[in-house]
Amino acid sequence: MQAPCAAGTSRTSKIGSLGLIRRQCRSGTIGRVRRGLDAAGGGRRDRAQEIVVDGQPMPRRAYREVAVDESRFPRAGRVRAPDGASSGYTVAVPKAGASEITHCGQTVDLDASRAAVARPEDETDMCCGDGFACYFVRIKTEIVMDALEHLLGHPVSRPLDLGPSFDLRTPAGRAWSGMVRRLASSPLLDDPVRAAPLKETLTVRLLLAVDHRYRDELDGSVRSWAPGPVRRMVDAIEERPRHPFTLAELSDIAGVGTRALGLGCRRHLDISPAERLNATRLAAAHRELEASDAGRTTATAVASGWGFTDAGRFAAEYAHQYREPPWLTLRGPAYA
Repeated sequence: MQAPCAAGTSRTSKIGSLGLIRRQCRSGTIGRVRRGLDAAGGGRRDRAQEIVVDGQPMPRRAYREVAVDESRFPRAGRVRAPDGASSGYTVAVPKAGASEITHCGQTVDLDASRAAVARPEDETDMCCGDGFACYFVRIKTEIVMDALEHLLGHPVSRPLDLGPSFDLRTPAGRAWSGMVRRLASSPLLDDPVRAAPLKETLTVRLLLAVDHRYRDELDGSVRSWAPGPVRRMVDAIEERPRHPFTLAELSDIAGVGTRALGLGCRRHLDISPAERLNATRLAAAHRELEASDAGRTTATAVASGWGFTDAGRFAAEYAHQYREPPWLTLRGPAYA
């Protein structure tokens, strides 16, 4: 099945481009892929999917629950991932150039407007043209299933067949690919406080962007709840503000699905669960800055301890809330 052409691209030019890729694939080599071609296995130094590059097998490596990496293909060639070699979904997000992926008997043409999704159970064959660059996102199957069940508030059938590709030009596609690009160039997936919520958000956004049997239910309305679940969520946050809560964990505590919890927070608090958690941590950072010695710590260190990894953003949020920069709170009123 051929993916639809990108807007503004003629079918004739599309076929000609793919013909060139196929000819390059037969004659080219990608043995010198910058940053390691085994990124197709999906993680930084710890991938579990054995892939074959121009007939040469790459070693098996363990990989994380969620991983984002970038690969560049200076020359044309072919990458093959055998069936059953991984335990998660792989999403290819093109950055430059074009490629063709065959998976589950379907062929998807990739360019900057379309991402491809590969299931763990089936072989994937990717034919890349010269200069192709791509983000590879790997998410373990249980992470995807858990996120979907928490969104819906009930168990789902397994395995989950995700659509073979999705449009990156839709609002959901743009939101997901934008997050992929930010994570590929940052260390946040290694951060002990931020990593779990970011992995969850990336997975949820994928489920909202790609087709599957539960999309209609996800796009449908959700029941509104009384304030009880929201109170249980707030109590948990106040009791353990440093804990790296995910929305799924908070919904388990609240006793409702993640969508119902989000709606309840909007209804009763006029903010999202993530914003409520952020506000609690900001207040805790404020109290610590007031009580700390400026000679023994810094505002950046205090912010980092409460999960604020972006010092500039923390300073802006802090100044908006407390009408002074965090360093001034730390130094005390004598510096005002």
